[in-house]
Amino acid sequence: MSQIKVLFVDDEINVLSAIRRAVMDEDYTAFFVGSAAEALGVMEEHEISVIVTDMRMPVMDGLTLLKIVKEKYPKTVRVVLSGFTQLSQMLVTINQGEIFKFVTKPWTTEQELLPVIKQSVDYYNLQIERETLRENLAKRNLAYQNVFRTIEQKKVQEKEELHNLYKISGLLFSFWRKNLGLLAAGPIKNASSTNEVVDIVEEIYLTYLSQLPTVVDSRTSSNLMNDIIKQCDERLLINNISNTNYKIQGNHNYLLMVFKILVHTVGEECNKVSCDLDQHKGLPGMLELTFDLKIKQDKLSGSDVNRLKIGCVLLNKMGSFYNMSVLPQYEGDELNSIRVSWKVSDVNG
Repeated sequence: MSQIKVLFVDDEINVLSAIRRAVMDEDYTAFFVGSAAEALGVMEEHEISVIVTDMRMPVMDGLTLLKIVKEKYPKTVRVVLSGFTQLSQMLVTINQGEIFKFVTKPWTTEQELLPVIKQSVDYYNLQIERETLRENLAKRNLAYQNVFRTIEQKKVQEKEELHNLYKISGLLFSFWRKNLGLLAAGPIKNASSTNEVVDIVEEIYLTYLSQLPTVVDSRTSSNLMNDIIKQCDERLLINNISNTNYKIQGNHNYLLMVFKILVHTVGEECNKVSCDLDQHKGLPGMLELTFDLKIKQDKLSGSDVNRLKIGCVLLNKMGSFYNMSVLPQYEGDELNSIRVSWKVSDVNG
């Protein structure tokens, strides 16, 4: 059945009966009422496409009805069917009610009534199509704006990424030229060999390159923890995971890279590496994740310890570009743990 609905309003029963016979085969749903009040009741329950009303009716006349329809249902096409043909009143009706058509009584069904209703229905459909096109155009424009905004953000991100890559490359090459004992954030018992330096710098640099381009996305903190564990081949045990599940936005891949390097450097002699997690709110819209990676130095070789200390220095300097720090923690001269702290955006604020 057609979605078009036409409402006929006239206080004369014989007129409504004649209209009913005239439109019974038309492709729209017709409603017939004898007063303006009944018409408004029908319009509250149905989306009326066209209203055809008489002018002279008791209690509420057609002009008053059309004013209400114009205000409450502006899409409904308004048609007057009346034998009241004084020119002044017709002009008032047309001007105040924005009438689409005016048909005088008596009318001819085939030459006047049905063609006017068809034109009114076509005009209603035209309005709907125009509104749909306007809405689709607005949605399309918004989509284009979002695409352009994303492209611009990507350009800014890529520019920043290249700048970071330049600085990190300079940092790593500079690291080779300096005394590792002066750069490490704690005492190194055994002097690092050239191979140790080359190995850890190469591993960090190539792993960093592999996670490019930088992806800034949103994840829940629980999903992030699962991703970290998977990245570390299930060797990492994260303790004290809070029941609070934050949604955070940032470069998660860099954090995954840090854990991959640290756990790999610990060596497979330590089957499981324990890590304590603390996550708490910082500044408005910010969340701080703090990981304490427990190190059992007695199970590590001197070379592994040196590689961890060197790795912490490099990862900490690189992490400064991503609001992250990687700092070794000591008990006396012994490396006790590695603290990874990340200040990240809290999407839910």
